[in-house]
Amino acid sequence: MFAGRGSLIVLAVLLQGLVPAASVAAPPMQSSLEYSVKANYLVRFAAFIEWPARSFASSRSPVVICIAGRDPFNGALERATRAQTAHGRVLTVRRPATAEAAAGCHILYVGRRGGSLVPDPPGPLLIVTDAAVSSDRGMIHFVIDDDRVRFHIDLQAASQSRLSISSRLLNLALSVRGG
Repeated sequence: MFAGRGSLIVLAVLLQGLVPAASVAAPPMQSSLEYSVKANYLVRFAAFIEWPARSFASSRSPVVICIAGRDPFNGALERATRAQTAHGRVLTVRRPATAEAAAGCHILYVGRRGGSLVPDPPGPLLIVTDAAVSSDRGMIHFVIDDDRVRFHIDLQAASQSRLSISSRLLNLALSVRGG
């Protein structure tokens, strides 16, 4: 999906945080922009993560993006995944109610009160956290930096979960732990 030069430029603009985002204490309209940007990041991350083959039931299985806890996206994640693919797989969104149900996810955004829904051990699951929600960090951790949505990456945690993160994504992070 991201093979064309034009789409790589668009991705680079999004991932470099050139799209302004709201601060945590922003009015609701700006907050919806912030979460719309974060939803687009979640979708784009899928193309830069490699999961072990056994993470998928078949070659036609989707990449499942899940929201654990309170959903701040207000439909933006569903809009962002519409007609998108990563590694030739469609993207779907789920909201697991239990840690067992979250085990079927590939990307897990941990919102407010969502920490108890993280499987233990998480297996090959990309855990994305948000400074607007908690200081606890996942493998990718959203922050607001200079009024833009940015992120930190914990490469060691991703490797322990048997995930491989593209160097192109690592280069766009504010910081990379363990790499």
